[in-house]
Amino acid sequence: MAVCFIDPKNANKFKDILNADKEFKIAARYMTKDVCIEAGDTKCIVKFRDGVVTQIKSENAFADPWDFAIRGSVDTWEKFLQPVPPRFYDGVFPGMLRGNFRMEGDAVAALSHLWAVTRMLDIFRIQQNKATN
Repeated sequence: MAVCFIDPKNANKFKDILNADKEFKIAARYMTKDVCIEAGDTKCIVKFRDGVVTQIKSENAFADPWDFAIRGSVDTWEKFLQPVPPRFYDGVFPGMLRGNFRMEGDAVAALSHLWAVTRMLDIFRIQQNKATN
């Protein structure tokens, strides 16, 4: 299973899905940050401005600055994105406790926007499973 939210051809679709989600809109309403999500050697930058996802950049994202990052192996992301993830792969923090995910950068920003990030990752999981069914 490929991690579909990192695929550049899906960027606009995922941006539109996130911005249309009512819960996500509420959770992200004050967020102006750049979030790096890394699966193995591949990464994308999700750019938030005033609660709106303005860009999901996965091409040439290696040089872009970010405020905080969530990193994991491709295997970790594949488990996390399953319809019902295994224990310790069902969230970023359980994954961090087991060493499957790493969070780097501005921890205060990451924790301040935890609800928005969690909802974003939930939406990625839903869309990943729609794409594979």
